[in-house]
Amino acid sequence: TCFIGISFFKTQKRASHMRTSVAQAFDENGEGLVLRGHSFKWDENKDGRTPHLPGDLAASLITMVLERYKQERRQIPRRVVIHKSSRFAIPETDGFEEALKGKVQEYDLVSLSETSDVRLIRSGMFPPLRGTCFNVGIDNYLYTSGYIRSRQSYPHGHVPSPLRITDHVGDTPEQQILSEVLSLTKMNWNSANMYSKVPITLLFSRLVGDIMREIPESMEPLPKYKYYI
Repeated sequence: TCFIGISFFKTQKRASHMRTSVAQAFDENGEGLVLRGHSFKWDENKDGRTPHLPGDLAASLITMVLERYKQERRQIPRRVVIHKSSRFAIPETDGFEEALKGKVQEYDLVSLSETSDVRLIRSGMFPPLRGTCFNVGIDNYLYTSGYIRSRQSYPHGHVPSPLRITDHVGDTPEQQILSEVLSLTKMNWNSANMYSKVPITLLFSRLVGDIMREIPESMEPLPKYKYYI
């Protein structure tokens, strides 16, 4: 399985209508790739705060990831999972599916939101256990931080909030999707912490974007993830 996180950064430091997509791809062993997509126009005043890829650029970005993955691994992944920190727009979904159909056997699209106004209240001194999940309507909520039973403690001072997981496109059971998200929060090799709140696919999106902004468009960024953490 290849896990891909999609994020965006402003092409210029100052206010700009241009955005550039970034794909961070990881295999099941935590080996990662970082690829820069094409720039596109996005006006927050007219289009909204959260960027969405046009369909053709969404397809192009995933095609680029699959080609680079094949160069590095000598094979195409059997399954691809795409994580995005915002909801999927219809053109994005269409573009991603266009790039994946016929090339991989299985794929899943998953939206992960770090902010949530939903909380669980647990009796006793500690918050819900890490790994606790529940659903409200069609949305799933997963506590990636919380009380750790093996350590009999909660290592943070704030009240934890769950990740909101929605917009799932694909045939993989929801339980497996949630389990994979939880596992990917423990794949930050750059930290001694037991876990991060968000999966590695999206954890360093802002940092990677800041680095990518400084790389001229005429220069191809180094694809190895180790150069960005």
